[in-house]
Amino acid sequence: MTDGFSDVNGRFDMLMRQRSGTERVRLMSEMFDFARTLVLSNLRVTHPTATERELRVLLFERLYGSEIDAAERARIMTRLRSDD
Repeated sequence: MTDGFSDVNGRFDMLMRQRSGTERVRLMSEMFDFARTLVLSNLRVTHPTATERELRVLLFERLYGSEIDAAERARIMTRLRSDD
């Protein structure tokens, strides 16, 4: 939902355009890392007995699950559950 935030979005877009491509990539990477940390924190609270391997699968499902077809999702989840 963006109702009422068009001025904020416009300002954000303007600020991003003023930065170099390298800076934009770095900022987006930092934002993704922060979001990943928040999601993992929530997963640890909601699944307190989950192993690190199980957390990898849960994180994948939360971040990408609905965007990938079922067969590919199953293949990726098998790989995440492996010992590698």
